[in-house]
Amino acid sequence: MQSKMSFKVTGCKESVELPAVKSSYIFIDMPISLLLILVLSPIFLVNLLISKVQRKPFIRSISKYDCLGRLVTLHRCHCGFVREIGVLWSVVTQNIRFCGLPLQDSFSGLERAKLQRFGHCLAGLISRVGLHQLSGIAVLKPYDLIEQQVSAGRLAYLSLLVRGALSHFFFYQASTELKQPQQFTLFGLTIHNHSMRLAVEWALATSTIKKTNIKCKIGYFINVNSVNLTVNDPVLRERINRGDRCFADGSGMRIAAKYIGVRICENVNGTDMLPYLCVAAQKTKKSIYMLGSKPGVADKAAQHLLKIYPNLNIAGSQDGYFSTEQTHDVISRINQSCADILLVAMGSPIQEEWLEKNAAQLQCNTALAVGGLFDFYSGNITRAPLWMRELGMEWVWRLLQEPKTKFNRYVIGNPLFLIHTFIFNRAKRGFQS
Repeated sequence: MQSKMSFKVTGCKESVELPAVKSSYIFIDMPISLLLILVLSPIFLVNLLISKVQRKPFIRSISKYDCLGRLVTLHRCHCGFVREIGVLWSVVTQNIRFCGLPLQDSFSGLERAKLQRFGHCLAGLISRVGLHQLSGIAVLKPYDLIEQQVSAGRLAYLSLLVRGALSHFFFYQASTELKQPQQFTLFGLTIHNHSMRLAVEWALATSTIKKTNIKCKIGYFINVNSVNLTVNDPVLRERINRGDRCFADGSGMRIAAKYIGVRICENVNGTDMLPYLCVAAQKTKKSIYMLGSKPGVADKAAQHLLKIYPNLNIAGSQDGYFSTEQTHDVISRINQSCADILLVAMGSPIQEEWLEKNAAQLQCNTALAVGGLFDFYSGNITRAPLWMRELGMEWVWRLLQEPKTKFNRYVIGNPLFLIHTFIFNRAKRGFQS
């Protein structure tokens, strides 16, 4: 059986009807959707009775466009509870798959033209692009994600289905229920709700509005640990708020923001930002100075980055194990290097204190407090697999790698953060100084 879907050709006034190819994963979609309909049949029955009492249709249709501009018809219960379960009928009738092309019409004309080769694929309730957006992972190359998804096998399809279901459970909330302000307050901290692209542009920009007259603008990445540290350290909280930009880092911040009705645009953390920052720095001829971590780690990270980005200008590197008396000499070397961007990897709250005390002496354009960033790029610590990051479980990987040093941060810190969020309601109120 083939279903018809309307495909809008860019530049044409009329839509061209193209047949949608029968899903090769019918052996997955059909059994799962029928099983779910059977399990949820009591809810379907209740919704049917309510619709009869209210004299309204049982099922109503909703039209959406996929990434190719094709019109996709979804079904939803008109009345009752968990109305979204009606979409299972859309899967049964093969209007849509559980996993398929992104169900969004936000792609540019050039991107859509490039995606025409996937015209034989149906749209899906879950896609890798949508999964990354849901979990906050920056999506700068959606075509690559779609290509990987389409070319993957059946096991990968099932894996995506499971990851998508879990991510919807943790992170999804209807768009009408969430606001996406450019700036908001979370736990008493001012968060700038930027995409990764906008955050990189800000870091590279030389003309920008700063909170102070100091030349060097300062950026912080705020995660669960940052929030927990500010509970008993109001000075740290004030320092962070005096920064020029504070970016939300991690699934914990995303969950807390969702609780107060705010959607965080993307998960902007130093580890994910660095590759994009390096690419942009190469193009704009900007230089980077790496300060912090144990002796040898910054040098090793710099060498690794130069292998990946041979045209990158790394102005210098310096470990973070220097005395207060040596600070003046360290700052002099940074300034003499004429670096545009300074990465400070000293860990919280040391890096925040160091930056605030010395920002007036720094001549670089931007300084970013990046915590343990150099450990990742030196090879000392491996990054969590992508599937764990998609589920917001990167902290589990870190805990397995460093159980002793990360025990308090994650095993104690994460539940404490959730208590502050959901029990004490401090996500909205903040902490009393």
